[in-house]
Amino acid sequence: MKKLTPVYRILISALFAVFTLLFSCKNELDINANWKETIVVYGMLNANDSVQYIRVSKAFLNEKTGALQVAKISDSLYLDSAVVKLRSSDNSFSDKLTRVWNIAKDSGLFANDINPLYKLSTTGARALDPAKRYILEVLSPKTGNTVRAETNLVGLSNILSPFRDSTSNFAVTPEYLTISLKAGQNSFAYDIKLDITYDEFPVNDTFKKITKVATWNMLTNASALGSSNMLYKIPRLALLQFLRNTITADPGLYHRMKYVGMRVFGGNQLLLDYISVNEPSIGIVQKQAEFSNIQGGIGLFASRCIQRIDKVKFDGGSILFMRNNSETKPLNILP
Repeated sequence: MKKLTPVYRILISALFAVFTLLFSCKNELDINANWKETIVVYGMLNANDSVQYIRVSKAFLNEKTGALQVAKISDSLYLDSAVVKLRSSDNSFSDKLTRVWNIAKDSGLFANDINPLYKLSTTGARALDPAKRYILEVLSPKTGNTVRAETNLVGLSNILSPFRDSTSNFAVTPEYLTISLKAGQNSFAYDIKLDITYDEFPVNDTFKKITKVATWNMLTNASALGSSNMLYKIPRLALLQFLRNTITADPGLYHRMKYVGMRVFGGNQLLLDYISVNEPSIGIVQKQAEFSNIQGGIGLFASRCIQRIDKVKFDGGSILFMRNNSETKPLNILP
């Protein structure tokens, strides 16, 4: 037999050691750490609302059951109980939220048989003050875990156009639709939506009337930073094309434009940061950063202000204009 050189002896010894490790050692690896309760909080205070809602749930991890299966089990999503409190930073306001079950949750991957939320009435003397900061505290009695977050509030904006209130008229005859408002306190960005309500009915049977609403995203994520006076001009053509593409154009259908409503959404910097971080990535690297301002947990506690102006009528000239304009004429709009 040929004698092995020292080099071969070293190589064989190394291979033997590797095989010994592979086949003699336990090859099971527990990739899950010990279970730990993680409180998840989502809430947006609205100083212009009479009721505030906070969603409190928990993150889950189960090494013996698939995540999609666990997501369908309500006990895996919600705390058995929680103590949820809201107070102002100067302690002039402090109150405990009540758990409610009366708001239905949309269906999806997660269980929707129950939808516990925490509710607080903020009317009269208990109304929220945009001049103050507010602190949210959540305690899980079962584990003793607590989380905390705070936010400022977005104040009311002063809406100047396209209309001020429901007694105004809405005109689409100018080449540009003007949006003008004075931004509210602590606001960083605005979305504005127009809700166009109209009746639709067959030409040969006007009793079969159906009332519908077409929602146009008139302005999205418009920055209010550094300016209290916001002014935007939107081409009238954008609205006309939206109506043309949304309302059914059929020779057998009539349409009557009833009125317009406007919803103005103002968000604070925390909300804007959360939206910015969670926007879809357009780069090569798809991994996204995570944003949370919940100390001791995860989620978002921010503020927005929603204002509505409803049932604003079209002016007579606008109806005539839409009846004859090439974009909207196929909609058979009645006078």
